[in-house]
Amino acid sequence: MKLIRVELGSRSYPVMVGDGILKKAGATLARLGLTSSPVVVSNATVMRNHGNTVLKSLRDTFGPSPVISIGDGERFKNHRTLIKIYRGLFRARADRHSWIVAFGGGVVGDLAGFAAATYMRGIPYVNVPTTLLAQVDSAIGGKVGINTEEGKNLVGAFHQPRAVLSDAGVLSTLPSRELSAGLYEVVKCGAIRSEALLDYMERNLRKILQRQTKSLVHVVSEASRIKAEIVSSDEREEEQRMILNYGHTVGHALEAATSYRRFKHGEAVAWGMIAAVGFGHELGLMARHESRRLVGLIHRIGRLPSLRGIACEQVWEALKRDKKSRSGQVRLVLLPRLGSTQIRHDIDQQYFEYYLKKFLATIGNIEV
Repeated sequence: MKLIRVELGSRSYPVMVGDGILKKAGATLARLGLTSSPVVVSNATVMRNHGNTVLKSLRDTFGPSPVISIGDGERFKNHRTLIKIYRGLFRARADRHSWIVAFGGGVVGDLAGFAAATYMRGIPYVNVPTTLLAQVDSAIGGKVGINTEEGKNLVGAFHQPRAVLSDAGVLSTLPSRELSAGLYEVVKCGAIRSEALLDYMERNLRKILQRQTKSLVHVVSEASRIKAEIVSSDEREEEQRMILNYGHTVGHALEAATSYRRFKHGEAVAWGMIAAVGFGHELGLMARHESRRLVGLIHRIGRLPSLRGIACEQVWEALKRDKKSRSGQVRLVLLPRLGSTQIRHDIDQQYFEYYLKKFLATIGNIEV
């Protein structure tokens, strides 16, 4: 098992990555000082595939744990589902000493974490992510929240988990598209901080796509280490943590413009990275061979959903509403070279809008 620490003083916590972690979840969490039976928030798909394993482990240590089941997918990440979780907590008679296990993908983690942040003015929670995307991204860092019609994650909080348990074994049941969506986030981590991780993915992509456990543990632990280091240095996204948004500015806008129904989050981020590479070229950033390498790796992972039919006006409006914007001014994370970032606050809005129109009109084709 790989152990990574998110260092935040009294709110520090471990990220544990390995194979077979679910079977030991109860005993592991008890050693962290958690007591009493948690309330588990999950969805039907996850519970069908892995529910018996985690519930047995929790029961053996803490006793029976009630389960709140929510919808599966980004479109359920809203206030209606949040209210459902609150009501489930009330029915379970959860109090200020209770805690939550968020058992599922990013939607489950964000919703359960936000419920934990606000129920009884804040109770502990543990992330047990079951998708690659959640293991390498949303489960770490304490960003929790919901989507609204106006945009993604516009209502939320910072509420750090007590622990993250990432079991590579659960990825064996993950649909291929979900696996690819997570790998795009791993690519992002390599692009912003570790060319060595990109090297590893290029050399071992076939093993990763075939779900070889050793390879999966390596990419999950490396991506988790990168995110943990960045969060430890800038918990509340004052500046440094913004580099984790590489590809997300355009990616979130694409999700909002398509009502969160066309793209998996990682797929939208992949298109966002490709758009950022292209716009970086417009500004004279990144050598051509590095751009080709990054875009080539993205396309090797899987086939991305088409951009066809997405209006630039919808994307542009979503961009201006994005929480990373300031006074309607779009901020972008760009790469001068692989493993290095620039946070740009000086983007010419008309120029960027012109570029987006061209990008969408050519269905995401860029010259690199």
